[in-house]
Amino acid sequence: MDKLTISNLSLFYGQSQALHDISLAIHGRQIMAFIGPSGCGKSTLLKSLNRMNDLVPGCRITGSICLEDQDITQGLDVNLLRRRVGMVFQKPNPFPMSIYDNVAYGPRAHGIRNRKELDAIVRDALESAGLWEEVKDRLKSSALSMSGGQQQRLCIA
Repeated sequence: MDKLTISNLSLFYGQSQALHDISLAIHGRQIMAFIGPSGCGKSTLLKSLNRMNDLVPGCRITGSICLEDQDITQGLDVNLLRRRVGMVFQKPNPFPMSIYDNVAYGPRAHGIRNRKELDAIVRDALESAGLWEEVKDRLKSSALSMSGGQQQRLCIA
């Protein structure tokens, strides 16, 4: 079963059409790359997958984007969608808070409050992203003080 199915997707910024009738199936647990020249719509398409374009005035979409069997363009709560479809961009954008709190933000949003459980989640995520050894002694430091590569790995964690 495909994880995401895009059917006849077109996207408009006011009268200007940025995406033209795109149909595509994206499988789960596989890597896919979008390659093309600057301005061809790669980022616009990716932002559509978790409805980041909802924030752009005058933006409208026709067609459908289904996450498994649910059309994300038809009334799905955007917060529930973004819990399942995340984005990590080339330029990282961590929250202006501590390293620890950046990683704990997601689990806290899902209702996890137990400190020991959060500590374990944070450590596991930072280890998986190859960052634990570099930051374990400064988890309370601002994430904004990290290098660009570290910030990107933090966003992945």
